[in-house]
Amino acid sequence: MKTVSENTCFGGTQGVYTHTSKSCACDMTFAVFLPVEAKDGPVPVLWYLSGLTCTHENAM
Repeated sequence: MKTVSENTCFGGTQGVYTHTSKSCACDMTFAVFLPVEAKDGPVPVLWYLSGLTCTHENAM
């Protein structure tokens, strides 16, 4: 997995990452927002799956 970018946002971290997908046979990109509370332990997760023509930028 590779870090594309990480930026501070609303006290947390907005990160974009790529990983090699065996299923898709290509690199895939995803984004995740980690609130500041994630440094101290688990936090709730909200999954958003974009459609076929969407990217990680649609919801972030």
